[in-house]
Amino acid sequence: MGQSTLKRYPLPRNILVVYVEDTSSETVQDWYDSSVTEMDGYTRPVKRLYDMRALPTISIEAVRAAVRIRRHPQAHFVYTAVLTHNTTVTALVKATLSVNAGGNFQLFTDEAEAIAWLHTKVPD
Repeated sequence: MGQSTLKRYPLPRNILVVYVEDTSSETVQDWYDSSVTEMDGYTRPVKRLYDMRALPTISIEAVRAAVRIRRHPQAHFVYTAVLTHNTTVTALVKATLSVNAGGNFQLFTDEAEAIAWLHTKVPD
Protein backbone atom coordinates (compact mmCIF):
# COMPACT_ATOMS: atom_id res chain seq x y z
CA MET A 1 0.00 0.00 0.00
CA GLY A 2 1.41 3.39 -0.98
CA GLN A 3 1.35 6.77 0.68
CA SER A 4 -0.41 9.96 -0.21
CA THR A 5 1.69 12.45 -2.14
CA LEU A 6 -0.70 15.34 -1.46
CA LYS A 7 1.08 18.51 -0.39
CA ARG A 8 -0.61 21.55 1.12
CA TYR A 9 1.09 24.83 1.91
CA PRO A 10 0.05 28.44 2.46
CA LEU A 11 0.77 31.42 0.23
CA PRO A 12 0.48 35.03 1.35
CA ARG A 13 -2.97 36.58 1.60
CA ASN A 14 -4.73 33.45 2.79
CA ILE A 15 -4.31 31.14 -0.19
CA LEU A 16 -3.87 27.45 0.48
CA VAL A 17 -2.05 25.59 -2.30
CA VAL A 18 -3.01 21.98 -2.82
CA TYR A 19 -0.27 20.33 -4.88
CA VAL A 20 -1.34 17.13 -6.61
CA GLU A 21 1.15 14.92 -8.43
CA ASP A 22 -0.92 11.71 -8.63
CA THR A 23 -4.45 10.48 -8.10
CA SER A 24 -3.65 7.20 -6.39
CA SER A 25 -6.20 5.80 -3.94
CA GLU A 26 -4.12 7.01 -0.99
CA THR A 27 -3.78 10.55 -2.34
CA VAL A 28 -7.46 10.80 -3.26
CA GLN A 29 -8.54 9.56 0.18
CA ASP A 30 -6.16 11.99 1.91
CA TRP A 31 -7.51 14.88 -0.18
CA TYR A 32 -11.13 13.90 0.37
CA ASP A 33 -10.78 13.45 4.14
CA SER A 34 -8.84 16.68 4.67
CA SER A 35 -11.22 18.65 2.44
CA VAL A 36 -14.34 17.43 4.28
CA THR A 37 -12.74 18.17 7.66
CA GLU A 38 -11.85 21.71 6.54
CA MET A 39 -15.21 22.43 4.91
CA ASP A 40 -17.11 21.32 8.00
CA GLY A 41 -15.70 24.41 9.75
CA TYR A 42 -16.09 27.01 6.99
CA THR A 43 -18.13 30.08 7.85
CA ARG A 44 -16.72 32.43 5.20
CA PRO A 45 -15.11 32.23 1.74
CA VAL A 46 -11.66 30.63 1.37
CA LYS A 47 -9.10 30.61 -1.45
CA ARG A 48 -7.64 27.39 -2.85
CA LEU A 49 -5.05 27.01 -5.59
CA TYR A 50 -4.93 23.47 -6.94
CA ASP A 51 -1.62 22.90 -8.70
CA MET A 52 -2.24 19.97 -11.02
CA ARG A 53 0.53 20.74 -13.49
CA ALA A 54 2.38 17.50 -12.67
CA LEU A 55 -0.64 15.26 -13.32
CA PRO A 56 -0.60 13.20 -16.53
CA THR A 57 -4.28 12.23 -16.02
CA ILE A 58 -6.95 11.95 -13.31
CA SER A 59 -8.31 8.66 -12.00
CA ILE A 60 -12.03 7.94 -12.06
CA GLU A 61 -11.77 7.60 -8.27
CA ALA A 62 -10.57 11.22 -8.07
CA VAL A 63 -13.40 12.40 -10.32
CA ARG A 64 -15.96 10.66 -8.11
CA ALA A 65 -14.41 12.12 -4.94
CA ALA A 66 -14.48 15.62 -6.47
CA VAL A 67 -18.18 15.25 -7.32
CA ARG A 68 -18.89 14.23 -3.71
CA ILE A 69 -16.87 17.20 -2.41
CA ARG A 70 -18.81 19.60 -4.64
CA ARG A 71 -22.02 18.40 -2.97
CA HIS A 72 -20.79 19.29 0.54
CA PRO A 73 -23.08 21.93 2.13
CA GLN A 74 -20.13 24.31 2.66
CA ALA A 75 -18.60 23.88 -0.83
CA HIS A 76 -20.00 27.26 -1.89
CA PHE A 77 -17.41 28.91 0.39
CA VAL A 78 -14.48 27.51 -1.61
CA TYR A 79 -13.03 29.64 -4.42
CA THR A 80 -10.75 27.40 -6.43
CA ALA A 81 -8.23 28.19 -9.12
CA VAL A 82 -6.94 25.06 -10.88
CA LEU A 83 -3.55 25.16 -12.58
CA THR A 84 -2.93 22.66 -15.36
CA HIS A 85 -1.13 22.48 -18.70
CA ASN A 86 -2.37 19.02 -19.67
CA THR A 87 -5.35 18.85 -22.04
CA THR A 88 -6.50 15.50 -20.63
CA VAL A 89 -6.51 16.84 -17.06
CA THR A 90 -8.25 20.02 -18.22
CA ALA A 91 -10.99 18.02 -19.95
CA LEU A 92 -11.53 15.78 -16.91
CA VAL A 93 -11.67 18.76 -14.53
CA LYS A 94 -14.21 20.48 -16.79
CA ALA A 95 -16.31 17.30 -16.95
CA THR A 96 -16.19 16.95 -13.17
CA LEU A 97 -17.23 20.56 -12.64
CA SER A 98 -20.14 20.21 -15.07
CA VAL A 99 -21.67 17.34 -13.05
CA ASN A 100 -22.72 19.77 -10.35
CA ALA A 101 -22.96 23.08 -12.19
CA GLY A 102 -22.19 26.34 -10.47
CA GLY A 103 -19.51 26.94 -7.93
CA ASN A 104 -16.52 29.18 -7.78
CA PHE A 105 -13.96 27.48 -10.00
CA GLN A 106 -11.68 28.66 -12.78
CA LEU A 107 -9.03 26.84 -14.83
CA PHE A 108 -5.66 28.51 -15.46
CA THR A 109 -2.32 27.79 -17.08
CA ASP A 110 -0.60 30.81 -15.50
CA GLU A 111 -0.04 30.87 -11.73
CA ALA A 112 0.03 34.67 -11.41
CA GLU A 113 -3.32 34.94 -13.21
CA ALA A 114 -4.80 32.25 -10.96
CA ILE A 115 -3.66 34.06 -7.82
CA ALA A 116 -4.95 37.40 -9.10
CA TRP A 117 -8.34 35.81 -9.84
CA LEU A 118 -8.53 34.38 -6.31
CA HIS A 119 -7.77 37.80 -4.80
CA THR A 120 -10.50 39.46 -6.87
CA LYS A 121 -13.03 36.84 -5.80
CA VAL A 122 -12.12 36.79 -2.10
CA PRO A 123 -10.58 40.06 -0.92
CA ASP A 124 -8.45 39.95 2.23
